[in-house]
Amino acid sequence: MIKFIDAHLSRTTMYLLMVYYAAGLLIVAFVLGFFKIVPIDPTALAFSALLIIGTCWLTNRLFAFVLRVPVNVESVHITAFLLILIMQPVTASQHLGVAGLLLASVVAIASKFLLAIGRKHVFNPVALGVVVSGLVLNQPASWWIGGNLVMLPFVLVGGVLVLRKLQRFDMMIAYIIANIALTLATSGPGGYADDLTQALLYSPLLFLGFTMLTEPLTAPQAKWPRLGYGALVGALSSPNLHVGSFYLTPEIALLAGNVLAYVTNPKASFRFTLLRIEKMAADCYDYVFAADRQLVFEAGQYLYWTLDVSQPDNRGNRRAFTIASAPNNAEIRLGVKFYAGSSAFKTKLAAMQPGDQIHGSQLAGSFTLPRDPQQKLAFIAGGIGITPFRSMVEDMLNRRDARSVVMLYGANQIADIAYSDVFSEAEQDLGLRTRYVVAEDTTSHPQVCHGMIDGALIVQEIPDFMDRVFYISGPHAMVSHMRQTLSRMGVARANIKMDFFPGLA
Repeated sequence: MIKFIDAHLSRTTMYLLMVYYAAGLLIVAFVLGFFKIVPIDPTALAFSALLIIGTCWLTNRLFAFVLRVPVNVESVHITAFLLILIMQPVTASQHLGVAGLLLASVVAIASKFLLAIGRKHVFNPVALGVVVSGLVLNQPASWWIGGNLVMLPFVLVGGVLVLRKLQRFDMMIAYIIANIALTLATSGPGGYADDLTQALLYSPLLFLGFTMLTEPLTAPQAKWPRLGYGALVGALSSPNLHVGSFYLTPEIALLAGNVLAYVTNPKASFRFTLLRIEKMAADCYDYVFAADRQLVFEAGQYLYWTLDVSQPDNRGNRRAFTIASAPNNAEIRLGVKFYAGSSAFKTKLAAMQPGDQIHGSQLAGSFTLPRDPQQKLAFIAGGIGITPFRSMVEDMLNRRDARSVVMLYGANQIADIAYSDVFSEAEQDLGLRTRYVVAEDTTSHPQVCHGMIDGALIVQEIPDFMDRVFYISGPHAMVSHMRQTLSRMGVARANIKMDFFPGLA
């Protein structure tokens, strides 16, 4: 079952998974409300859903048209669905409630455009929308989805899948621990059990953590900042925390955390202009861009790339791609592998011409070289997973960093091997050892062996493997299999680093 889930998650973008999660909760709530299993009026829920979705869509289209920026379809859907799930459903006759939903929707979407610094929004849009609605119209979030015990199993199952996709279990744990610790610390005598039950079962704690705390554009990406962010939001979300007669709400706690995230996160968003396209291997191309400002990053990190796709499919118009060039290069490279039946995003990418533009934001990733130049390394790449290693090796060439590196690069055919020129140069100048492992092609080549990368090949080609830190990048199934193989060989978990970004191109 876990393998089945992993396989499907690997083919689903993080944003699309969140759309499925929120939409699924909305459908479940509507059905259970219809049968009076949960105290939700399905008529009010349906009306509120249509009102919020329509308002969010129209507001987003208007701002995107005026400011001439790409429309992110999934982002609009996520914002709308989350507002539906946390704002109290109303009917058309409840005029103040309708006004509250309209205001929250407009503010949430508008904040992505108007409260953006360096083209990157600062505050979680949903949290800001409901805070403004509460302050201006006294129509705050009711968090009805988070306080319903019948809905809790559905919230948990989908939420765990989101955390698994994003790899943010550490931030969620810090958030929950901080919330529980402060809740218990501020509980009255004899109230510990009641307060703990209330926090875990009848509060928005879990739902907010799964859906809004983890939102990539407003949460820190580096490990320690995101742990601090989770702990801060969790502590401020404690129901007993107050200043005088003013009690903090979960959404206010999240906005406070967003300030910390803004301080610790890379803040800039970039506009890249295509200079040229270079074919690197069969169906594999490098898109070479010029950035509108200097992009400071570490070799192996990735960006979220957004294209203006007029008719996006269900995978949306935003992807996470590793930067294939070295940090001190003037040009920015994006390595892409094209497959049959490409998504709308890749179809649009394939049609790009020199002078066309793409947007990049949210620089992230810890799949980077260790600081210690004496640490011996082993790179294992599969397919287009070679891109972070191209960035690292070119960076090492530029800095004349001759640290000990052995690389095993797996591909189906010799024609699928990309960037061999860079690795050959590194072999001559730095002593990098590269072995190409080809699964299907039987052509003879001195650097090529045939078959698959497995434990026996690792022992053969990297006899001192126990002394090395392994970096693995490639398809999800391959990365998972190599991690298990190395673990069985006795390699410590701390010496295995896996490339990760939320979403698949």
